[in-house]
Amino acid sequence: MRALAAACVLIASAAHAAEVPPTAFYSGNDVYDWCRNDRRAAFSYVAGLYDSAAHAAAVIDSGRHFGKDMPNNDIEVDFAMDRVVGYCKPDRVTLEQVTDVFCGYLKDNPAKRDGLPAIMFPDALKKAWPCPKK
Repeated sequence: MRALAAACVLIASAAHAAEVPPTAFYSGNDVYDWCRNDRRAAFSYVAGLYDSAAHAAAVIDSGRHFGKDMPNNDIEVDFAMDRVVGYCKPDRVTLEQVTDVFCGYLKDNPAKRDGLPAIMFPDALKKAWPCPKK
């Protein structure tokens, strides 16, 4: 149930992506600055975003199969999974390539850069590597 609640928070947060909560450490502007001036920081931050999304997806998916508190409605779980991940990166993609995709997204979307990177990250990867339609 916690995973679903966390996914719902992420989904609700998407509507407020332009607002960085006071509890957040960084905005897209910070990450974009690293993209241009400190690639190691950008790599580290993107790796954290990617690993966090992978973990959230694993928790949501395991809850679907094993959790007693998960909804019986797969549509809700699929929606949460799409919001948290929703991209299908190729198997041999490197951290450098994922970072390039996110940095490119930030460069191409300056109006969104004041938002929360964790909300923009899946959108950037969905654009680069959309999943095939079911």
